[in-house]
Amino acid sequence: MHTTLSGTEWKGEETPGKHSQGAQVAFPFLAQVKAPALADPEFIRLAAAPACMRYAVQRSGLDDFEVADEINISHGYISKVMHGTAGLHGARLVAFMRSTGSLAPLQWLAEQVGCDVVQRDMRAAEVAALRSRLQALEKAA
Repeated sequence: MHTTLSGTEWKGEETPGKHSQGAQVAFPFLAQVKAPALADPEFIRLAAAPACMRYAVQRSGLDDFEVADEINISHGYISKVMHGTAGLHGARLVAFMRSTGSLAPLQWLAEQVGCDVVQRDMRAAEVAALRSRLQALEKAA
């Protein structure tokens, strides 16, 4: 049997991202945003980085391949991330935490340098902005 591709030509290249010329990733304009959840601090103190990544995926209700598709990385690379032989950094890590709705990886990083993660109360910021606007309108009236 004659093949048109040699063995090395058809094997998929393992990369941290998907390389498609001209391919576009779907961008949802309207989507429900999950509030990010903090993990138990005791778990974070005892866990290794890969355990925090697995924790985030398990709590998300997605499997690791679905998360990989959402953050546009290969299934092979997410598998390496889950086993601790590769990592996510910067914007990819942020996308991972948004996709899973978990701040466990961020908590683990903060724990390593002696810091705590505190979530902002978005409603308090909105109330403060509205009070400021109300005061400005009362002064103008």
